[in-house]
Amino acid sequence: MPLRSERSSTGREYGRLAPIVLANLVPVVGVSRLGWDPETLVVVYVIEFLLSLLVAAVTALFAARPPAGDRDDGVISVTASPLSEKRGSVRPVSWLPPVYPRNVPFALAVCGTAVWVAIGVGIVLSQTLDVAEAIRRPGVLASALALFAGQLVDAGRTYFLRRRYEETSPYAVVETPARQAVFLTVVGFALPILGSLGGVAPLVALVFVKMFVEWSAVRSTGGDSGDNGSENGGTERDGSEGDDEDTAGGLTDWLAGPDDATASPDSVSIPDRTPDERVPAHCQAAVAAGVLRTLTVAAPIYATLTFMAWIALFGLFVGGDASPPVAYGSLVAATALFVGAVAVDVVGYALRDGTVEYRRYGDRIVAHDVWLDEPQWDASLDFVREVDVVHTRLPDRVLGARTFEATVGYGDGERERRIGPVPDGTAAVEAFDLPVGGTDLPPIDRRAAALAAGVALAAVVGTALWFTGPWSSDADVVRAVFVLPFVAALTRFLWRQTYVEPD
Repeated sequence: MPLRSERSSTGREYGRLAPIVLANLVPVVGVSRLGWDPETLVVVYVIEFLLSLLVAAVTALFAARPPAGDRDDGVISVTASPLSEKRGSVRPVSWLPPVYPRNVPFALAVCGTAVWVAIGVGIVLSQTLDVAEAIRRPGVLASALALFAGQLVDAGRTYFLRRRYEETSPYAVVETPARQAVFLTVVGFALPILGSLGGVAPLVALVFVKMFVEWSAVRSTGGDSGDNGSENGGTERDGSEGDDEDTAGGLTDWLAGPDDATASPDSVSIPDRTPDERVPAHCQAAVAAGVLRTLTVAAPIYATLTFMAWIALFGLFVGGDASPPVAYGSLVAATALFVGAVAVDVVGYALRDGTVEYRRYGDRIVAHDVWLDEPQWDASLDFVREVDVVHTRLPDRVLGARTFEATVGYGDGERERRIGPVPDGTAAVEAFDLPVGGTDLPPIDRRAAALAAGVALAAVVGTALWFTGPWSSDADVVRAVFVLPFVAALTRFLWRQTYVEPD
């Protein structure tokens, strides 16, 4: 019986591989026999793959399962995102599945991967052809969009109509194309060598790599299309390191990506009665803290990365002879992407801390998101310990809010939790019997604050004089953008010294 099952599984795999091989051999035959342009087809393939990353970003928003906790060996990492552990969903329209805020960082991460893959592949292709001129050729974008439309139809059929989104996680959705993108980019550096041979060599190599990547996806599902492997005789994988060691094809398994569809969300215990105490979040303090953290930590890095990506993509895909509307339009698009990335971070912090209401049910505390109407976490008040008032939040000092950090639970259930910001720290301590000495914040070091403010002011004034003076140049703008994250890090370090540690 096992032998028969293995043969049937192998037969299904080869059955799915056959049309893939035939479809990918068509361009090779067209170039070798019908006179098709191989360079055009290579560009079409690349555009199609980049668009497939965008499809993965959109579909990841609807993945209902939480991401696996162990993602250390993955290409995509969003552990620092404020929304990565957010519970709950919203339904923008009735004819679409719910969208989960915790999936937004995964979608943005794979979009960022698409940008850097486009730069890497563009640099590779620019060694053998004029990428900007190839994109302008008639039929290139039309062919790529036709292939993209096929991907959308397939996603609608296998992901939405078959409700695959209910059994998968955002990490499983985006990690597979991200790994394939890294692999294709690395392999792509061999294309200029093959291009020197002429003929169809680069196209043949690209088709072979493309079939290898798609074959890995076939093997990952045990030969069945679109359904869970455990339901159809296949082998279900969870993306852990042990799977790669126990399976014959280590590279194909890695390219296929993780399958953590069996993961299920942890339950949150909520008594079915009216809370004994309610402590709302201080929304203004949460938003202000999100704005301040984003502008001082993420925004300088985003600015540098966006500028680098704009310069690289403009040079590779637009060219130096671009018209002023195209040049300014691309700059406006890059600026919009930067503003969007900053706004997403700010909104993420606001949703993480600003929409939560802390409730007490007897001896339990529950953090409940009132916007999503979803509990975020719960804990026994008997197991709440090591409670400290966070004294390094400037908005709390300005607006009179308080934020607490506490350790809850023991053993495998031990977690670090945040309570706040809340409008009245003393009321929160009394409502939840928090074991903390007091809610007063130690004064800041005024000399350190003056030094940090002086450095920040000097950086702003110096940059303004640098750009407006007769000595400024385009190279100075580039230098300033690259120096910006270091200046922000120095200012942030100096400002951290203003907070005196409490006794």
